[in-house]
Amino acid sequence: MLSYRETVKMMRLKTYAGLSLIATLAIIYHAFSSRGQFYPAMVYLSTSKINLVLLLNMGLVVMCILWQLTKKIFLGSLREAEVERLNEQSWREVMEILFAITIFRQDFSVTFLSMVTTLLLIKALHWLAQKRVEYIETTPSVPKLSHIRIVSFMGFLLLIDSLFLYNSVKYLIETRKPSVSLFFAFEYMILATTTVSTLVKYVFYVSDMLMDGQWEKKAVYTFYLELIRDLLHLTMYMCFFLVIFMNYGVPLHLIRELYETFRNFKIRVADYIRYRKIASNMNDRFPDATPEELTSDATCIICREEMITAKKLICGHIFHVHCLRSWLERQNTCPTCRALVVPSENGTSVTGSSADIHQQGKIYSL
Repeated sequence: MLSYRETVKMMRLKTYAGLSLIATLAIIYHAFSSRGQFYPAMVYLSTSKINLVLLLNMGLVVMCILWQLTKKIFLGSLREAEVERLNEQSWREVMEILFAITIFRQDFSVTFLSMVTTLLLIKALHWLAQKRVEYIETTPSVPKLSHIRIVSFMGFLLLIDSLFLYNSVKYLIETRKPSVSLFFAFEYMILATTTVSTLVKYVFYVSDMLMDGQWEKKAVYTFYLELIRDLLHLTMYMCFFLVIFMNYGVPLHLIRELYETFRNFKIRVADYIRYRKIASNMNDRFPDATPEELTSDATCIICREEMITAKKLICGHIFHVHCLRSWLERQNTCPTCRALVVPSENGTSVTGSSADIHQQGKIYSL
């Protein structure tokens, strides 16, 4: 069932599409009736500004219809969280693309505008795919059809990314000179690697589900997957930044993305070093829980299952060994009281930061 908001949007889109179709058919009929032959009619349609605007508008309507159709086939109705992310990401992405257009203003044309619009719509589909995978990972019972649709959707997105990437790289090789195809090749390369990462992460989730949630290495593999993905993105951003800087000038639209990618990669490397340091002597660092402690607190707060053996943190809370190991891959605080697992160098104990708290929900899904 469509929500009220989606129903209103669909009605508006249908009305706008109908009016655009009538206007397009009207100018085509006028062109052929007044010019009489095919070639003069096509020249008239392509040179008249009013006709060109109406034709471009119809092209935009067709792309929006295809976007809605794709969303309907693979995702169905959107949840409120997906709509919110779509709205937030769209405004930010439009601003970045406007900055990119200023760099490639000498290549500005109708084709360029169409490709930019197509890129924005394809990016929106990628945001929805990532959000839907996150929803599936945190939902206890998911219909089999939802799994089939999301796998097919990610395969479809990967195919689209590969085709556009191939065309952009092919054009660059043929022309052997910098052009706006650099921008599209880079964007679709980022999208393709993100899609592959999301697909592999989904495979990890399905594998863990088939093992009844007992795959202890899932969190480890997920951590390394995200680390490799961030490293690839950082490398691509830096290479693209240098290429654009040498040929066009400072790419303002990349500065924020480059900074965020570098910051995320730096955080993941720091988390990895911290985790290896703690996990290297985990058995010696954390004592085993006594039978009395297991009797009084027999449920692991991370996996919500009964504990037969457990490790005790310095704050006194106890957890399964494998659950604690998975938790420490992302966090440096106790899941219960948020105290530091390892005291800071000056001996003080502080609670987790807002970023740690934000990640807590994600860890429980592991």
